[in-house]
Amino acid sequence: MIPDWFTDNVSQMPQHQTLNVAGANIHYQIWPYPAPAQKHERSLLFVHGHAAHAHWWDFIAPAFSQQFQVGALDLSGYGDSDHRSQYRASQFAAEIAAVAEVLGPQTTLVAHSFGGSMARIAAYLHPEKFEALILVDSVITGQRRESKQPDPIDPPRIRHYESLEVAKRRFRLRPPQPRPADFLLDYLATDSVKQTEQGYQFKLDPQVFEKMWPDAEAYPDAVTMLQQIEIPTAYIYGALSRFCPPEAIPMLRKLFPDWRLKRIESAHHHVFLDQPLAFIEQLKILLEELQSEG
Repeated sequence: MIPDWFTDNVSQMPQHQTLNVAGANIHYQIWPYPAPAQKHERSLLFVHGHAAHAHWWDFIAPAFSQQFQVGALDLSGYGDSDHRSQYRASQFAAEIAAVAEVLGPQTTLVAHSFGGSMARIAAYLHPEKFEALILVDSVITGQRRESKQPDPIDPPRIRHYESLEVAKRRFRLRPPQPRPADFLLDYLATDSVKQTEQGYQFKLDPQVFEKMWPDAEAYPDAVTMLQQIEIPTAYIYGALSRFCPPEAIPMLRKLFPDWRLKRIESAHHHVFLDQPLAFIEQLKILLEELQSEG
């Protein structure tokens, strides 16, 4: 049975828009103000993880539209944004910054997993465009990954499916974890595929990581970057996440004050799929605390 809170949230339809960033059309969506005359001074921008897209936030973002202007974007290579022949962290950061500029100068980033890594770089490179950064179960390490030009790759083999239902049955969470509620997976899968002349196919560029090129600038490791970022940062993680095992928690406590570190019980890496209501509640508390501190 689909709960009322989910139906209510996804019934609040966002407005779909695009902008061009470095030659790629970037799709983003904005949830309208509750009243036509209302104008929010503060904004939220949700950033998806790898193999995800903006619609992953459809049942989360409307819970905040009374207090914020709320948006979510598809990074290039994902969802309804263009694919690129090459991807760079700085380009992903520029895409996030460009959408934040549309929302306004007081934009808080809420970013999951791989999207958290790109949002962290966006906040590091463009701190003037953001008010705060909230990472959601995003990998943080004190080791800097060596970047190298990718090896030549063959064109991807695109699989086509005869129907939407068949394609949706192939939908999987990455990384794998215990299955969330069926209604959630069905909702996410529906917007993960598109219809073409050859049949239904997944929207994701399957070679995003294979086509990642290094930036000219060498960035510090994630720990150092978070210590140097000029805006407030916070972190939400799943108690059962493979990326936040018990041995990783002491490092998180050094990086984030206790009130900026939120643990969601009974949640794996896809925190807001496992415990959406608990995630909404903790994010609201965190946003209120960040505003009070500011």
